[in-house]
Amino acid sequence: MSWFKDFMAMLNEPPIRVKSRPVRAGAMTELFRRYMLPHWPRLLVAVILTLAVHMTIFCYAWSSRYIADEIVQIDLIKYQSDKAQYVEPGWENQRFSLEDDRARNSWTRQLDDKPGLSNAQKLHRLSWLVVLMFGIVLADRVFNIVLWNQVITVGLRLQYLLRQRLFYKLQTLPMSYHDKHSTGYLMTHLFSDVQVVQQSAMHLLVNVPGSILQVLVGIIILLSIDPGLSVVVFIALPTYAAAYRLFHPQLKTLHRNLRERQGLLDAHINNRVRNFYVVKSFVRETFEAVDLVRRVRPIIRNTLGAQLLGTFFVVSCGIISGVCMVAVLWLGALRVRDGVLTTGNLLLFYAAAGQMFSPISSLSQLAGMVHRLRAVATKVMGVLDEPIALLEPLTPRDLPEEAPRIDFSNVSFTYGGGEEPVLQNVTFSLPAGQSLCIMGPSGSGKTTLAKLACRIYDPTVGTVRMNGSDIREFKLADLRGLVGFVPQEPVIFDGTIDDNIRYGSEGAFRRDIIASAQFARIHEFIERLPDRYQTMTSERGLNLSGGQKQRLNLARVLLYNPKVLVLDDCTSALDAETEAKLMHGFETALKGRTVILVSQRVSIAMRCDLVIMLKSGKIVEMGNPQELMDRGGLLADLCAQQAESTSLVAG
Repeated sequence: MSWFKDFMAMLNEPPIRVKSRPVRAGAMTELFRRYMLPHWPRLLVAVILTLAVHMTIFCYAWSSRYIADEIVQIDLIKYQSDKAQYVEPGWENQRFSLEDDRARNSWTRQLDDKPGLSNAQKLHRLSWLVVLMFGIVLADRVFNIVLWNQVITVGLRLQYLLRQRLFYKLQTLPMSYHDKHSTGYLMTHLFSDVQVVQQSAMHLLVNVPGSILQVLVGIIILLSIDPGLSVVVFIALPTYAAAYRLFHPQLKTLHRNLRERQGLLDAHINNRVRNFYVVKSFVRETFEAVDLVRRVRPIIRNTLGAQLLGTFFVVSCGIISGVCMVAVLWLGALRVRDGVLTTGNLLLFYAAAGQMFSPISSLSQLAGMVHRLRAVATKVMGVLDEPIALLEPLTPRDLPEEAPRIDFSNVSFTYGGGEEPVLQNVTFSLPAGQSLCIMGPSGSGKTTLAKLACRIYDPTVGTVRMNGSDIREFKLADLRGLVGFVPQEPVIFDGTIDDNIRYGSEGAFRRDIIASAQFARIHEFIERLPDRYQTMTSERGLNLSGGQKQRLNLARVLLYNPKVLVLDDCTSALDAETEAKLMHGFETALKGRTVILVSQRVSIAMRCDLVIMLKSGKIVEMGNPQELMDRGGLLADLCAQQAESTSLVAG
């Protein structure tokens, strides 16, 4: 009975708490309003067709009634026990022995003996009824083809539009948002969540409008035939509502937790696949396989719990409808015996009651889909409605035409959710066209300061200015064109080396691509490759060394030709000789630009016009590198340490 204990524990599990912006109620409605209503013509056609398809069901019930009451004329026949003879209504003076009648007449002859239409008329009407029903069946199939064509078209457009908007929003969200959410978790939104929205929307569009109309038409038919007998059916409706209210809270929680767990699992798998070389180097393959099973087990239990609870709900609804249908059949037969109902009306009533319960059961089964869709819509709309932290100015300023002066005025910065500031009261001025080297121990805030200069983040306190203007007064797109940033971790895209260098400068000429590669000291390496600049690279550049990837990133930013260069420790993977050659050629490329470099190498600092030493987010030294060396401070100590390390290696 361990499964039962797991199931009960799953039912009592609270919603998983996630660090995300709370989404207002009605996320599912808002999602459909934004991304489905623009396709209202196709939606209208689909709704009309699904209503027509659901109405054809009642045609079969009506045909049964017509055949029973008008063609075959099934009715109770009075029987005289003393003479063993049948007495037809209206034919009391006529007597026919059953045996003589069967011997004397065929089945068609018996129809002629009944009052009303002749046998020929009945067969004529029956033939037309068969033709009509065949036409209805054919129309039903045609309607279904057109219906699903419209629904699939709307579903594919919804999927494309939603995925496009999500992708664009993820590209525009600030770095602080991506710092809080893993890549795998965000990829779940783009693929799994969008797929759930598309499939759920298609099923709801096909089933919900027609099911509602089917219930309403069924109620009308029942009331028109026998209001008294209809009460038996209507008693089931509040019972359905009670069952829904009983299962609804648990289903909602289970589906929400399932989506959150799936997103966390996707993020975990993405992380391990991307860093597989670390897993292999520490011989953790078996551990990771076991750990994956441990992470998947709650998802399996969660899925089974949701399916089992949904099954209980559907079975409960089935029991309710089954009891009502048996009661209808029993009471209806009694009313036919008493002459209150005809046999045909009982057949129509029974079929209409069944067709009314059928959509109610379908709607109850769709409850699980609605809960799953609501959970996904909440996540998706949470991303789409996430505020852009880096706001655009209402009246943007014009960018400087030349390399600007950069000023930090009492800048402090704290990451979202953090308590301790990463930077505290940072103030300095970098003249136009000069270079600054930011140095300091790990965790001192070097990379954060560089990102503030690019407006990847906005300062918590203080101002970053260019030529006296707050950089928040420039349009972000214009500012990105002015400032080129090379991150510490080199970025390589799928494609050729040429594509990677050309990224952001798609219209660049061939000679400019080669020139930027020469400045970055990677042209000679590329020329030795079999396909040269058309050599394919993998996503992480596994066919390139760390230094080659860094130089490829430098070539990319040089081709971009920005007025401000921000380089975040982008030569850390280079050896001293390669770095010296790179910096020698780099000096020419850096002329006429304002440059901020993050580095731990004194050799690079000595080539810069200004050096800042950070410690615990504060500036502890600042000035010309030679003056700082003469002063004998932290820079001089770092130089001595690196010189000693070099001598030890050489020895």
